[in-house]
Amino acid sequence: MQIDKFFPYRLVHLARAVDASMAEIHTAHFGLSSDEWRVLSAVAEADPAPTRDIAQMTGLDKVAISRAASRLEERGLIRRHEAREDRRIKILHLTNAGGTMVQDATRIVREREAYLLEALSAEERLWVNGVIDKLAERAEVLCEDRIKTNGRSDGGDIGSELSGLAQETERTPAS
Repeated sequence: MQIDKFFPYRLVHLARAVDASMAEIHTAHFGLSSDEWRVLSAVAEADPAPTRDIAQMTGLDKVAISRAASRLEERGLIRRHEAREDRRIKILHLTNAGGTMVQDATRIVREREAYLLEALSAEERLWVNGVIDKLAERAEVLCEDRIKTNGRSDGGDIGSELSGLAQETERTPAS
């Protein structure tokens, strides 16, 4: 197998490159980790939001959300409180400072997105978005099937698995 031609490997490689470019914005410009940025932007989108909704939006687990939320709260970017109906549920709210940061970061992120998409025509952009939607649906089916067949409940981390496969392939000499 030529790993550089293997579609899942190429997709992970592209996602990592784009993610690194975007991460530089929230890390260098705003001093936020990737998890903090994900939580902050999700809260901005769904304000107010229980942590379970933030987990669904970001793909982060409860521990990562709790850590990120603590740091965001310390910086005055969000506030947290317990839900009235169930004190175990934490509700996250965006503060004015958090809203300002999200607006500033979003402007820069959109500029980078525009740069990436300039390489595509309007028709190609529509096509790519359609393809991404179709592949995401198929990937969900694969994850659901794997959960059913392997008894896994976490859905696994396909990116890690693909990275592992890529590393194994790189170490294995071609025949």
